[in-house]
Amino acid sequence: MILHSRLISFLPVFGLLFLATACEKADESNGLNVVPESSVSSNVPLPQSGTRPLTAEEQKVAVDQLMKARAKQQAEGLGSGGVNVNGAWNYEGYSFLSPDPNAAIEARLVAVDLTVTGHTGHFDIDDIEIVDGANLMSYGSDPHATPLTLDGKMMPEDQWPDAPPKANRWLLIYAYPKQSPAFHLYYWGKALTDKPFAIENSGLALPYPSAKSLEK
Repeated sequence: MILHSRLISFLPVFGLLFLATACEKADESNGLNVVPESSVSSNVPLPQSGTRPLTAEEQKVAVDQLMKARAKQQAEGLGSGGVNVNGAWNYEGYSFLSPDPNAAIEARLVAVDLTVTGHTGHFDIDDIEIVDGANLMSYGSDPHATPLTLDGKMMPEDQWPDAPPKANRWLLIYAYPKQSPAFHLYYWGKALTDKPFAIENSGLALPYPSAKSLEK
């Protein structure tokens, strides 16, 4: 689980591009040690020992195989666990996200408070995707993610969520269309919400960093 610290701009994604890509990633490999199709079609065997350096093509095959294995692990990271949405609201506090003012669809920041339980160590909170509750248009993943205590308060900086499969609570901030009153959440093609979740007017907000902390 990685918390992003860089500034990014919101780019609306039309269609279920991210969702389709996630499904494709999850379906491409049936096992962790399967050689990807690219290596089969090009007849490039991976070396069986470390007696020589990999060629550029063999390196590509090895990287592709590693990425597919990692994608499969993440896609299955929720395991038999589940996600419960505790609330969602129009967000006005600090975030390193900001909607693109030139985007074709006017957006605002939306905060989602959720609890994850029963997951595995491969679960990636960044891969939770927000989708329009009416037309199922995807607006991407990689939210501004901040851990919360299980009672919904900000977690002290010197603490970290319990390791899976123990329950974790998170505040996820997304850029989301202003005119969309509700949303769904997906994880690698799996719906986490059984019906659209409505967005309230206000809720918890993260404090803005002090000038001293920004200088570090």
